[in-house]
Amino acid sequence: MVSPRGDATPPRPLPRPLPHSPRSRAHAFRLRLRAAVWLTSIALFIIAASADAARAADDCFGPGEPATVAAAAGPLTLRLADGRLLRLADLSPADPGAAPALAALTGADVLLHPLRGEVVADRHGRLLGDVVPKATTESLRAQLLARGLALVDPAVMSEGCLETSFMAERRAERAAKGVWSQRHPVLSAGAPDRFARIGQTVLVEGTVLSVGRSSRTIFLNFGADWRTDFTAMIVQGTLVKWVEEPGTLTGARVRVRGVLEAWNGGLVKVEHPAQIERLDASRGRP
Repeated sequence: MVSPRGDATPPRPLPRPLPHSPRSRAHAFRLRLRAAVWLTSIALFIIAASADAARAADDCFGPGEPATVAAAAGPLTLRLADGRLLRLADLSPADPGAAPALAALTGADVLLHPLRGEVVADRHGRLLGDVVPKATTESLRAQLLARGLALVDPAVMSEGCLETSFMAERRAERAAKGVWSQRHPVLSAGAPDRFARIGQTVLVEGTVLSVGRSSRTIFLNFGADWRTDFTAMIVQGTLVKWVEEPGTLTGARVRVRGVLEAWNGGLVKVEHPAQIERLDASRGRP
């Protein structure tokens, strides 16, 4: 650059960076410390969650026992090489693909995890539990639920032990796999075609209009006339398993699962608290 007088104007020196003040260095340190604490908290949360899941699995099923599958022996049932029959606990078949999935395990080496608790066999003498094929290292129950080939059928397992099963089922529902793609297994409580599903395991969604009681039973009414509207019936003797009193379900939108019976407007008998899901409390779960 040339000045009006014709002489060259020296270039302006670049501004020197200001040194960090003790205050700015302290602020940066605090930010890094907070980030480190936050990341550590996340890591500890993940580790704790994994540990809780492992403890829950240990509480629900016994340690793995090496076994070999001889053949499929009926719906969700395997015959082991030693002659024992294993029924996958608290599941019901929901899709024709479940049978080939079990047949494909013929001759496979698995880890057998028997169910823990007071009930370890069903009324037919079949062992209740789960298997983990060594080829996949994943629970067979979880595989069938995540593929939409089975549904959770609460019977003997606790609600806490069924939580991971419901999570696998919801993944299949969101991904529209198996039964969730062919025919939606959820019925509306007021659906006029629900009687076509009499005798089948169904999931019925609706709002509990009122709760009625007798000396032995509790009725969840989904309409104004129990003679024509869907009803869920809870046996009073099973209430010891319930954390939440059924009377609090008045006005709640729920999903009821079980075998649909031809009683008045359709009936599902509820013998396990996990047969009823409050949709406002469960839909946000993974």
